[in-house]
Amino acid sequence: MESYPATHFFGADVDADAIEWCVQNLYNGKFVNSRPEPPLPFKSGYFDVVYCFSVFTHLDERMQDMWLIEIKRILKPRGIVILTVHGEQAAATLNEQAAGILKSVGFLHHRSRKLSGIVPDWYNTSWHSQTYIVARLGELFSDVRYTVVPDGIQDLVVARKPECKQ
Repeated sequence: MESYPATHFFGADVDADAIEWCVQNLYNGKFVNSRPEPPLPFKSGYFDVVYCFSVFTHLDERMQDMWLIEIKRILKPRGIVILTVHGEQAAATLNEQAAGILKSVGFLHHRSRKLSGIVPDWYNTSWHSQTYIVARLGELFSDVRYTVVPDGIQDLVVARKPECKQ
């Protein structure tokens, strides 16, 4: 990043092939192949910003909660987390029963029969209601903001790690 020499980019993913591609093609970053469950190999309070695009759209609730705690750990005080979740447009494709679960519970994790045995059960497709994800992030972070992306399948959620330790 010639314009921002003090800026460093890091990437972590469970997909070793994706990490190898990043290593070979993205020269201004450091990339690690992570395990499915935390912790990541970074010090507590290391990052100013953590972004997770199309990550929480695949995690079951247990994995989601573990990773939210880990993100909070690696963020500096007042650091920002940016993540995406399936928005209303994506939820519009759900069948009546699934839509009912999402509406009543606020969270739905669908395990595809097609992917059974190919990916772990915790990694399939997830939907979050706006109320659910704002409340869930609000348990760990402050200034939680949900932005509907017009004509988008995924919406944007931004939150800040509190200044003081919680």
